[in-house]
Amino acid sequence: MGLVSTVLIALAPAGCRKDPGPPSPEYEQAHQRFSKLYGQKLDEAFLEPEMEEIEALLQQVPADSIDAPSAKELQQRIANGRAKMEQARKEREAAIAAAQEVPDLPPSTPTAEPEPEPAPAPAAPEDAGVVDSGPVVGSAASALSGGYLGCFQSIRPINVVGKGMRDAWEMSDRARCSQVYPAFVGQVLLIEDGKVLAMLPKDSVRVTYQLADGGTTTGNPNADAGR
Repeated sequence: MGLVSTVLIALAPAGCRKDPGPPSPEYEQAHQRFSKLYGQKLDEAFLEPEMEEIEALLQQVPADSIDAPSAKELQQRIANGRAKMEQARKEREAAIAAAQEVPDLPPSTPTAEPEPEPAPAPAAPEDAGVVDSGPVVGSAASALSGGYLGCFQSIRPINVVGKGMRDAWEMSDRARCSQVYPAFVGQVLLIEDGKVLAMLPKDSVRVTYQLADGGTTTGNPNADAGR
């Protein structure tokens, strides 16, 4: 009798183990919506209003559901992704604000030789087709060298206050380019991390030139050098 009692007591805890609850339809719906949204917008999806609706569904998953651990993992992923994208957006806004800070300096004439004006490009045939509206913030910088009808060219890097040197591009002054991309006339594209960071008016950018005697002078890149 003593032996039988001991065996029954040892097995009692295993017999009381509770099975997990059924799958949660709220988690299934949240997971499907998250996968679709993230597939369309990647990390930008974490800042979409729809992501808040997905979080609300995850919060409705019962604690005893077999999907409860997965729901918590997805909630944490959304929270981490949103924090990362918010930080990136703040840094981008700070860089744009710093790039737009122009020192109050008197105008001066740079010593650099003026570049010859290129001959106008021949007009494109009427059936050339419809082109896009040009690069936007976030566009890949690599597309500027060969895409957009070859209308963009690299210029001297720009020193962004507090951020350091950044590559810069501007639109070629070919007549065809001005017709297709009129919004980029007199603008400078600032590049960061291989993407277009901002579009700034040339008049808001100051360029420092190295003189022959070792000194420097500051001027606007749009200024007519020597004329």
